[in-house]
This record gives sequence, structure tokens and C-alpha cells, in this order.
Amino acid sequence: MESAEALRRRRFARFATFLLGFTLLVIVWGAFVRASLSGDGCGAHWPLCDGQVFPRSPSAEMLIEFSHRASSGLALAAVVLLFIWVFRAFAKGHPARLGAALSLVFILTEAALGAGLVLFRLVAEDESLARALVMPLHLVNTFVLLACLTLTGHWVSGGAPVSLRGRGVAAATVF
Repeated sequence: MESAEALRRRRFARFATFLLGFTLLVIVWGAFVRASLSGDGCGAHWPLCDGQVFPRSPSAEMLIEFSHRASSGLALAAVVLLFIWVFRAFAKGHPARLGAALSLVFILTEAALGAGLVLFRLVAEDESLARALVMPLHLVNTFVLLACLTLTGHWVSGGAPVSLRGRGVAAATVF
């Protein structure tokens, strides 16, 4: 019979894996939003779409952008759930708490960067310096978010804390 601790870790691992996979899909969809020039499909309204919670008579671009916003909102809610769940289930000092807290920070930053792109109209065919600066920040934040979610999943599954000691100069430059 499986212990309560093993069952809890397995549930956490499933949820963390699902969340990581779902977040990857949201990111891929966001890339499609950018590639299809649909980033201004909802106009310069955020979080609303063209000033409405649910757009009426939407265009294709509006549907693409709206679905990305909706899926991003679900990912944000899931990270909040992960954060709460981890902080209730794991003792102070457990590395999963750090991973969940950083995941929450970086998904909030991701939302802020996305909102900024929309509100300042740095979407679709905008070629401004502001967009040239914000887009790489958005991408780096995305990769850090994925790393945090991955580490959280590793730690809730019982994985050992990550140590870069004794791994050479290349590992030391990560931090």
C-alpha cells in the first residue's frame, strides 16, 4: 500500500507536470499570436477584449488574441493554486516553496509584460524601440518561468535541491 506521503508527492508531481505542459501550450499559442499579427486583436484594452469581457462578433484576430488571454489567465490561476498548495503542504525551508514562490513572481511579471505590450500598443506590426526592448524581456521572463515551474515539479516529486558547487565555471556563471 502506498504511503500518504508518496501519494501526496505523486499528486503534486501530476499537477506540476500538467501545469508545465499547459504553460508550454500557452507560450506556443502566444508565439502564434505574434506570428499571425493578432496581438492587437482586442485593441488596446486589457484585461478586457475590445472593452468587453467576452467579445461579440469577434474577428479571427480577436479570437486568437482573446483565447491567448483566457489561457494565460488560467495558467496564472493554476500557478496561484500551486503556490497555495505547496505552502500548505511543505514545511518552511523546503525547496518547493522557493520554486512555487518564484513561479508566482514570474507569471505575474509575464502578465505585466503582456499587458504592457497591449496597453502601449507594442503589438502586431509595431517596430518601435520600446517593443524591441520589451520583447526580449518577455522571452527571458518566459524561460525563467518555465525553469521555475520545472524545478518546482522536481522538488515536489522528491527531487534533491539543485547545487552548482563543484560543477565548474560554466555552472557558476548561471548565477
